[in-house]
Amino acid sequence: MQGCNLCRSTTWETLEQVGDTRVVRCTCGLVFVTPQPPTERLEQAYAEQYYRPWEEQEILRSGIWQRRIKRVEDIVAPPGRLLDLGCGTGDFLCLAREHGWDATGTEFSKHASDLGTSRGLTIVQGEVWDANFSGDTFDVVTCWHVIEHVRDPRRVIIEISRILRPGGWLILATPNVNDHIFKAAYMMARGRRPMLYEPEEREVHLFHFSRDSIRSLLTSARLAVVDIGFDREAAAVWGKRAVDHLAYLWFRCTGLHWGMALELRAQKPAMRGELV
Repeated sequence: MQGCNLCRSTTWETLEQVGDTRVVRCTCGLVFVTPQPPTERLEQAYAEQYYRPWEEQEILRSGIWQRRIKRVEDIVAPPGRLLDLGCGTGDFLCLAREHGWDATGTEFSKHASDLGTSRGLTIVQGEVWDANFSGDTFDVVTCWHVIEHVRDPRRVIIEISRILRPGGWLILATPNVNDHIFKAAYMMARGRRPMLYEPEEREVHLFHFSRDSIRSLLTSARLAVVDIGFDREAAAVWGKRAVDHLAYLWFRCTGLHWGMALELRAQKPAMRGELV
């Protein structure tokens, strides 16, 4: 039995079970799928059909990318080297280049990476370590709703830490496992709670993070977490956005993050052994 990706423990509580597949919560708080689906299943999940809804959401997604590049540039101004991990077909990369960034992407999906490359973008197909980037290379790494899909989040974050330059920034967004307001809305609309894992679901989430578990993941790779806030760009359909707007108002009034997704900023120590 493979241990927890974060703490290596095998002491888990089962939250859901579908056939032989379980969604479990480790004693450290990380929620994940075990055993993971085979690689062939994941390759099929992110083939051409995965990206078809993006075409229908083009206008809304364009606004999302505009707001995300602004949040990057509120921290670091171009020019500089930016890596977008899990870049899809490259819309954010295109925008980053327009803003003056030397922008590169990595993407697991061959279909998406081929489309992005055909647009003249620099995209490496595969996992981030397959790119063999030199250490201390990038000023910024962005990771928009990707970490929950990967097989080995800790290895991904360790590699990000290696390739960030000293003082460089990681900006990461991921679904919030404690999205209580969305769960309540889903229950009212469908009469059942949303599943964390469904074998035929379009979105294959292998890991589910809370504020505490995503912080632990990043600090395990010696990244200094500066802020964990509310990702207001978690939904590209109007119904979910309306529910998440209510969750944001709740967050502003109470400080309780029950929204759909977390947004995190972390920085690599400026010097070896130094925390910033």
